[in-house]
Amino acid sequence: MAAILIAIGNPLRGDDGVAHFIADRLPTMRDLVRRNVLQLTPEHAAEIASFNLAIFVDADVDALELRIENIRAEESRAPLTHVSTPGQIVAIARNVFAFSGKAYYCRVSASDFAFREGLSRRTALIASKAEGALLALLMDEIGQRGGTLQ
Repeated sequence: MAAILIAIGNPLRGDDGVAHFIADRLPTMRDLVRRNVLQLTPEHAAEIASFNLAIFVDADVDALELRIENIRAEESRAPLTHVSTPGQIVAIARNVFAFSGKAYYCRVSASDFAFREGLSRRTALIASKAEGALLALLMDEIGQRGGTLQ
């Protein structure tokens, strides 16, 4: 399989749902599987191992606007819990399941985590930029393997 996009966050907590918003707006692609999750768990490592490309998308209060960066697998300094970082998931996928693909982390600036659906105006604007950047990344990566939009 070509690519998996994992959207992390809670859409009932305002901007925390930005990853789900972005994932839902991306066009359907034959070689793209999407997962909307509330949080990452070690179990996600087994799933990403069967893909050539894994992209994690999440809200981030520390991102100035939008960042898409390569993930370097990181070893956990704490015992495994039911909450993991993208780097920890990639490390498990590489070490346990022989994942050899590329991995990216898209962090979208967010600031309003109130109990409500919908994004703040600022985060919605950044989400539109993220959607374009992720589509370009996917077309670049999947396009090299013959993937297409449907």
